[in-house]
Amino acid sequence: MSNAKQRLIQIRVVTNDQRAFTLIELLVTIAIATIIMAIAVPSMTSFLGNNRVAATTNTLVHSLQTARAEAIKRSSPVGLCTTNTPTDPAASCDAGAGYSSGWIVYSDDDRNGSRTAGEAIIHSSEAVSPAFAFTPTLQLSDQVYFNDSGGSVTPVGLPISGSINISYAGGEEVRNVLVSANGRISTETP
Repeated sequence: MSNAKQRLIQIRVVTNDQRAFTLIELLVTIAIATIIMAIAVPSMTSFLGNNRVAATTNTLVHSLQTARAEAIKRSSPVGLCTTNTPTDPAASCDAGAGYSSGWIVYSDDDRNGSRTAGEAIIHSSEAVSPAFAFTPTLQLSDQVYFNDSGGSVTPVGLPISGSINISYAGGEEVRNVLVSANGRISTETP
């Protein structure tokens, strides 16, 4: 056999052997991937929790802004109150429900500080995950009420302000929704 043919056979043999991974290369790759995952997963969990709190906060802020805008538009008081049945067309305010059970925005045509039959439900929000905790100040414990000029008031007309703290999964991710007496709604991250 000529030297050229022997070289061609040797080259083919060497080329075929170099296509596979060795066990050591495979184990090193798996070890590096494991280290990267160990670093990335906790960060991703925090990132997802933070996004969940932001989304829930934005939903509440949207509902509050809708209530205030409707109060001004209708020249009539509008309330946002907690309820256990937010999707029910006959939903009423439930003082003990808490914001995690859901809420409704309603037009308080009779100005009694609560939704009664015949008053329009302008907007509703369903219950959120049990992993969320809502901690309102006493003034906003079960209702936020806006007068016809958009101010945050009690049902009898006294100006009030307060906040609703929203936390997720044990309080690692937290946001505060602030409502001032003039009706301004803002958020903060403590």
